[in-house]
Amino acid sequence: MKLRRCFVSAAMALECAAVLNAQQSFVEASVSSIVSCVSKGKERQQCSADTRAGIVMLRPTGEAACLLGRNWGYDDQGVWVSEGCGGDFATGSTSRAAAPAPSPAPAPTAAALVQSEDEKSQMATTTTGINPTVDYTGGFQPYGSLRTIISIPANGPAEVQDDATRVGINFTTFGPVKVIGTTEWGVNLVQSETSLNVGATTASGFGEVQTATQPVFGARLGFVGVDLGKFGRLSYGKQLSTHYDIASYTTDRFNVFGGQSTATYVAGTDGGQSGTARADQTILYHLNFAKIFDFGAQGQLRTANTPQAFNGFGFNFQAKVLPGLQIGGAYTKTYFDHVLTTTVLHGGTDYWAFGGKGTWRHLEWGADWVRQVRGDLAFVPDPTGGPNQLAAGFSANGVELYSRLNFGKFSAVLGFDDYIPFDVNPLISPDFKTRYAILGAEWHISPSGYAFIESRLGDTTDALGKGGYNAAALGFRYDFTWKTLHRP
Repeated sequence: MKLRRCFVSAAMALECAAVLNAQQSFVEASVSSIVSCVSKGKERQQCSADTRAGIVMLRPTGEAACLLGRNWGYDDQGVWVSEGCGGDFATGSTSRAAAPAPSPAPAPTAAALVQSEDEKSQMATTTTGINPTVDYTGGFQPYGSLRTIISIPANGPAEVQDDATRVGINFTTFGPVKVIGTTEWGVNLVQSETSLNVGATTASGFGEVQTATQPVFGARLGFVGVDLGKFGRLSYGKQLSTHYDIASYTTDRFNVFGGQSTATYVAGTDGGQSGTARADQTILYHLNFAKIFDFGAQGQLRTANTPQAFNGFGFNFQAKVLPGLQIGGAYTKTYFDHVLTTTVLHGGTDYWAFGGKGTWRHLEWGADWVRQVRGDLAFVPDPTGGPNQLAAGFSANGVELYSRLNFGKFSAVLGFDDYIPFDVNPLISPDFKTRYAILGAEWHISPSGYAFIESRLGDTTDALGKGGYNAAALGFRYDFTWKTLHRP
């Protein structure tokens, strides 16, 4: 940073030379330009840039914390940002050279005191050429999100809960073909018997009765892959599914509630075995073309207990049909083992999802419609009086709506969930349904942190025929990230 000030202001050359006389530093070489790119609201923004030698974010300038691969990245066309992320990005070579301690500089001339704005924007620098160049081959990006709430259920005491706090690391190499990787862990800061957030779970035991208490650490994501630029991206591991691609950008943007009508976190799990959320052991391919269309395909290899080569597959297609308007659809087919299929689900499992999102001035909105056929479970007591609960399958249609009005640092949130079962197991109450409205407000204290209040109000009835599931939550969320370069 001290050396950069030397180049920014020639008037400080003597002072910088004296300060750096006793130490060795680094100067950035061959940085060709800086590209500024900022997204408005949740809209994705693409900015043209030469990305053949990689991209490095110099400084964030948007309203939200920027997480590489989640709300910013780059391809052969340039830099893209979304969900309020924005920043100044350096393009060109990512090499640096170790520079020796400089000799005292001569007094600056009048001409040296004048530096054009164009020179500043290009960040053109040189090296002495004496020391060998160090090539930076990739970058690490640790990140995290601290989320804590005070839950206020209508049928129980208030308590402090964790609300899907997580930490992770993104990794990418530089160059035309990039090796990528991500690992993300859920961190339960407060051990609790309940959770209002259906996406907070890190369990994947579809058809198994889950323990009530979440573990302190749980794997949310973990995958590796290659980014082939205009030829797409291929990855393998536990990663966000093609079904969730639709549910996430349309309506899964509430702070606490929601997500129950999208057939995403089915059977009380994280959607790992069903392949609808954080899909287990998945081969995933994504391709963006013409800056308008996105195509995704997945195949699951989670178990050998099914006769099919893949234990499930899925695909989606998304399109930006108008400025500020995006639509998409997804289909997922999942194969479970023979016992679960014949005794609980009574047939094959399918998931459909169609949705869209838009922005208009201060308004953001999202909507989706889903249909799952024999793809969800409820847990009910054993009618024979046994000590264990039984899994009972059902199908359902779901609708979820999301809207947000932004007023500077304040936002108002309004949504609706409606999940109506059909083809229900006789052990399940005929009144079983999930239906409620979501009301909330946010106060954005800083670009990375905000406080919120959110509530759900409706006439939800569980699988046993019990109602009274209204609730509210007061919470705080803080997102953080930082970046560091990697060299051999």
